[in-house]
Amino acid sequence: MVSERVVVSRGLVIILFVLPSFLASAQQSDPPAWSRGILWYQLIPDRFRNGDPLNDPTARDVFNDEAIPWEVSKWTANWFDRTVKESMLHESFYPAAFLRQYGGDFSGLKEHLSYLSGIGVRGIILTPVFEAGSAHKFDVRSFHHVDPHLGPRVPVDTALVNREIPEDPRTWYLTAADRAFIDLIAAAHDAGMRVLLSAQFAHVSVDFWAFKNVLEKQETSPYGNWFRIRQWDRPETPYDSEFDYERMWGIDAFPKLRQDTLGLVTGPREYVLASTRRWMDPNGDGDPSDGIDGWCVDLTQELPKVFWEQWAAQCRSLNSEVLLVSFGDGWGPTAAPFDMDRPREFGRSLISFFLHRSISGTQFDAHIMAQRSRTTLAGSDMQLNILDSYETDRVASMCVNETLPYDQKNSPRINPAYEARPPDEAESRLQRTLLLLQFTLPGSPVIFYGNEVGMWGGDDPDNRKPMCWADMTFEAECSFDVTGDPARYPVKVDSSLLAYYRQLITFRERYTALNTGSMQTLLIDDAAGLYAFVRAAGTEKIYVAVNAGDNSQLCVLSYLGLPEGVRLTDPIHGISFYTRRDQVSFVLPPRSATLLIPDL
Repeated sequence: MVSERVVVSRGLVIILFVLPSFLASAQQSDPPAWSRGILWYQLIPDRFRNGDPLNDPTARDVFNDEAIPWEVSKWTANWFDRTVKESMLHESFYPAAFLRQYGGDFSGLKEHLSYLSGIGVRGIILTPVFEAGSAHKFDVRSFHHVDPHLGPRVPVDTALVNREIPEDPRTWYLTAADRAFIDLIAAAHDAGMRVLLSAQFAHVSVDFWAFKNVLEKQETSPYGNWFRIRQWDRPETPYDSEFDYERMWGIDAFPKLRQDTLGLVTGPREYVLASTRRWMDPNGDGDPSDGIDGWCVDLTQELPKVFWEQWAAQCRSLNSEVLLVSFGDGWGPTAAPFDMDRPREFGRSLISFFLHRSISGTQFDAHIMAQRSRTTLAGSDMQLNILDSYETDRVASMCVNETLPYDQKNSPRINPAYEARPPDEAESRLQRTLLLLQFTLPGSPVIFYGNEVGMWGGDDPDNRKPMCWADMTFEAECSFDVTGDPARYPVKVDSSLLAYYRQLITFRERYTALNTGSMQTLLIDDAAGLYAFVRAAGTEKIYVAVNAGDNSQLCVLSYLGLPEGVRLTDPIHGISFYTRRDQVSFVLPPRSATLLIPDL
């Protein structure tokens, strides 16, 4: 199948036939049909909703020391305020903020699934939920148990878990938190939503059960070959430790799991595969309906492709409809053995084109086509359209700080000139234009939790504030201690922005063309900053045009395939235009976009 693009630039008509690169080695199967064009919602469980304060972590749970001055943070407090205990622990804001936890859990998420389904969410992407000391939970202590603070805390769980042989899945026990996670999956499925779980299998934490055994028993540990130990501790020097091991990014807290040319070595490989099975088919009956629907795997580039082929084969043997997403750098022109990879490239391309103007419309179009060809053509509408995430500043703050490059640790922590405030009216218009493109370009839009209600913030940790809820009263945000800005900004649900999200979501639900339709580029004018495309499904067509420039521009869309005198309506801005000689002309204001729907 060949993709066709009609490009009109300064009166010159060029028809391009693009043969996607994946057709040269078309052995990759389509992603599961259920994932076509659905709306995703990515969230950090600790920051979404605290449904059970009784399971909140303590200093002993986080630091293994109850004397540390630490406590769960107040949900509605000014983000930039340090508590007395935080001031005792650290002299500045950010070291303390990185250690914060807010008590969000499965109970709170389960109670608010109706909120997600009510705005049209059909899939949830969870950051890791494994047992860990942090809020983000990439510092895993165990892959086969979820964190006890995300579910009910039952004292008997500790005794029963201590009886396990962790490398032997036949001895594994389902804790109350594990069961709460399984119940959450079932509730999400009942609400018509799929669940993807994020993970990485390249490193663990120093509190990981096998590494703790190595620390204690040194050379005599049965798990010594699970890690690459450079030097063992010498008992003849009791006041010094010579123990040295391979670390991820050179950080002591993240021991790397040992690997060879085939990936993880025997031991950790079997453990990771068994843990994967556990969450895909929790009761082990061969029916995956009680398990997660897919994985979002980070750091995939840290392990060889042959390992992921084995891992993906197991996943698909457990559930032929599983969705596998790689957030790593990949290995070549296709996402195999994953259904898709590099989903962050969508946001990087869109922000670079419209916000930064660092790439032209021609370059943006090439990026979009390349991203679509990273999966099969039939699966290009499953590609995740991610603007921002827990690893970038929020899109609202990107619009405030629009000259800063994408995904470059943009925050007051790194850049004193970074503006830690909500967007003004002009910046909000930029944000809404970006959202219009996110929801109309091919792929599945991903909402990072809270964006829909107006949350803002710089990169980690400022992008991970607790969710803003309408039934809570929040203190105004003031960043004076960090930025010197004395202004106080109200923190509350932005009902206008939420209504705009609902409008975009309604369009996608109403028009097949925006969900699973084809895309054809209609106009690229780099000098004017104009870019336009059409989404089509059968006779249904939706036209989108964007002006990334600083001046109003006459936009002429030709070869529409529409009869004479057809009205095209922009339902967002409440304006209409009419076709003449198979084209439509209109003036597009600077830094704006229009969505045109034919009245047929």
